[in-house]
Amino acid sequence: MDAHPKKCNHPRRGSPLRDLLALLKTTPAPSWATPVMVTLGLASSFAESLGISLVVLFLYSAMGHLDEMSAGNGVLGALFREVAGRLGGGTTLAVTISLLIVARGILALTYGLIGSSLSNRISESVRNGLHQQYLDVEYDFIRQRDQAELLEILGTESWLIAGAHTSFVRIIINLCSIIVFALFLIALSWQITLIAVLGSVLISIGLRGLSTPARKLGNEVKRVHQALGERMLVTLQGMRTIRAFGQEVVHHRIFVELSAKARRISLQLDRLSAVLNPVTEIGYLAILCFIIGAAGWLQASFATTLAVVALLYRLQPHVRELEGNLLYLAQLGPQLRSVRAMLDRCDKEYLPAGDRPISSLRHDVRFENVSFAYGGTREAALRNVSFTIRAGITTALVGPSGAGKTTIVNLLLRLYLPDSGCIRVDKINLQEIRRSEWLGILAVAGQDIDLIEGTLKDNILMARAEATDAEVAEAVQMAGLTEMIETLPHGYENWIGQQ
Repeated sequence: MDAHPKKCNHPRRGSPLRDLLALLKTTPAPSWATPVMVTLGLASSFAESLGISLVVLFLYSAMGHLDEMSAGNGVLGALFREVAGRLGGGTTLAVTISLLIVARGILALTYGLIGSSLSNRISESVRNGLHQQYLDVEYDFIRQRDQAELLEILGTESWLIAGAHTSFVRIIINLCSIIVFALFLIALSWQITLIAVLGSVLISIGLRGLSTPARKLGNEVKRVHQALGERMLVTLQGMRTIRAFGQEVVHHRIFVELSAKARRISLQLDRLSAVLNPVTEIGYLAILCFIIGAAGWLQASFATTLAVVALLYRLQPHVRELEGNLLYLAQLGPQLRSVRAMLDRCDKEYLPAGDRPISSLRHDVRFENVSFAYGGTREAALRNVSFTIRAGITTALVGPSGAGKTTIVNLLLRLYLPDSGCIRVDKINLQEIRRSEWLGILAVAGQDIDLIEGTLKDNILMARAEATDAEVAEAVQMAGLTEMIETLPHGYENWIGQQ
């Protein structure tokens, strides 16, 4: 891994779609999946459009006016004459329409199964990538970040990628479906199609005004959720202190205020989404009414007008879904940008893993003019420090608090790299030694007790995950904890945590 960040283009603040596409490039999703999903969506739209046209033809056949229907001019008349000649009577038409409905249902089911599998795989990949990033990136990067922010990105925002991908694919399908419907409408009447297109553009322009407040609310949602996460961590991790100082009321009041703010923002988002359906429906109803009123002026036959109205009625859900997905992506913009920025490796440092093996310390560990300062501080924790730790000899580092003793241990644990100077192990630069093998021959007993959320056994296995039960029991006995653990209700499986 690189010790220093690479020079590359950082994520720019912009379109959520750009952030989503950048995230998708990092996932192992099969290249064929999205094109197949789009093809299935298009086939479904074609079956729907064709079915609607055949329904109109079936109605005229049932009323005994098939000749009037197929007598239209242009593409419409030619299409209906061809279909009427091939399919014959109403029974054949009804069977064909039924088969189209079944085919559309099968296509929709196949699309749903593939889409669900793909979206969840993408979300899983992003989630795993974030977790790996947390473990790989320089420790100082994690130490300087708010735990609630890190938890929000990994535990919540990573799951949103699946929904964002689904919306992205649906946007493509909606656009393609609109094109398919438009081709059928043009075949019926280009004049009516032009009116419908102009009306749809006006509706879309009107709905574009919802994107800006959606993005603002998305930013607000991210901030409030992170603040709520912070309060949760404060409550859970500081429970003893809060109760010891009688601050329950104060902390609960802060949490209630943030919770109420989250509710208000969520309500605003719901209201914003609720505007979408009635605006779209009223707009398309107005377009339909105008087309019906202008049918005579456009010299369109009743058959043409009926078919157009039926197609436009079925087109409306696709337009409404398109606008809804665009609005959803705008709302997710801050979360997508946050996940992308966290996964980006260009602006972060990664400590070298090393490639030289080591099994034990043979001679000594030497600090040669080592200097180090923690990120965000100007005062150096170590300045030109040199000393030797010899193998087989006890070495004590004595000094007041802040003298740099813990920093020396942190450097030996490869949590940080020296700013200058060098640490050598048996004359080899510590950075060149395999990190996993070096840490395997170290043991640390710090003044702070570092426990993880998990069982007693989970905590013991932090030193060596592959240790057997017998080795765990031996370590416990050496630490003098066997009798204490035997008194616990669940023994090694007893749950412990930071407190």
